[in-house]
This record gives sequence, structure tokens and C-alpha cells, in this order.
Amino acid sequence: MKDLNDLIDTNLGGQPSFQCKEFKMGNKLLDFHFQDTLQCIQTLYGDVAFVQDLALVPEQHYTSNNRMCHIVNEMHTGDWWWSMQVHNVNYNEHGNLGIFPGVT
Repeated sequence: MKDLNDLIDTNLGGQPSFQCKEFKMGNKLLDFHFQDTLQCIQTLYGDVAFVQDLALVPEQHYTSNNRMCHIVNEMHTGDWWWSMQVHNVNYNEHGNLGIFPGVT
């Protein structure tokens, strides 16, 4: 996470501009307008107005303390996000957080 924060802190350049590429489909020439995805992510992470809205870790919510009914109301509360971020974490013999498999 520190590497991501450092990248964002040093490479923020404001709101990304739209780019346009032309594509030929059949006999039509179409304009495709888009923004650079990495620049959009950097803008979101770098804007303090969005701090309260960013979900950085998965969460699990239940209807009661016995955890019989799991509530899924946002992407970061669902099973897929949980399995991708939590179950793929390695802990060392001391219980400290390790690295994600495949990430160097």
C-alpha cells in the first residue's frame, strides 16, 4: 500500500483529460472517447473530497452477533472481494501480514 501511496503522491497531475481514437467498424469510422484509467484512479485517491467514500479493505456485515445472515450491499462487502483480498493474504509464523502471491 505504501508503494501505491508514494506513486499517487509523486505522480498526481490533476484531472485526466479525455482522449479520442478513431476506429473503423465495417464501413463506418467511429470516435472512441476515453480517459486513462491509472490517471483516474490517481485523481480519486489524491482528492481529499473522496476520502470518506473510498473502500480500501473488504468488510463483512451481518444482521446479528451470531453471524447467520450475511448482508451484501456494496462491492467491498461481497464474497468475491473478501476472497480476493483476505483469503489470499499470507501471514508469517508470528502472525504478521506478508505479501500477496504473485506481487513483488
